[in-house]
Amino acid sequence: MLSELDKAIKEFDTVPDEDLEYCEGELLGFSYFARGEINIVDDLIGHPYIRIGTQHYNSTPRIKANYRSGLATLVKKGFAEKWYGNTFILTQKGWNRAEEIVEDTRKTIAGYYNK
Repeated sequence: MLSELDKAIKEFDTVPDEDLEYCEGELLGFSYFARGEINIVDDLIGHPYIRIGTQHYNSTPRIKANYRSGLATLVKKGFAEKWYGNTFILTQKGWNRAEEIVEDTRKTIAGYYNK
């Protein structure tokens, strides 16, 4: 497994969770619609990246690194935990925050169309 995620697993729920970086929020929001699962998979040449359902974060090496780091931070904040293999799932805390993100997004979209 990736060393950053191994370290995050050992530091589970040790980082304040007030603010989310963009990648963290996006991972939570998409995982809400994918049974709470976040997967690490390898591309054709063996480079790991994040996949949530049909959403693949593998366009560039930097994007791959940003989202892997986002997952590590979600684990450190207690929003996700390792389930098995390279699969992570949302914790109750993660589900609650993911639901907030989805509801805020729905309200923003509804407000935009109701202008």
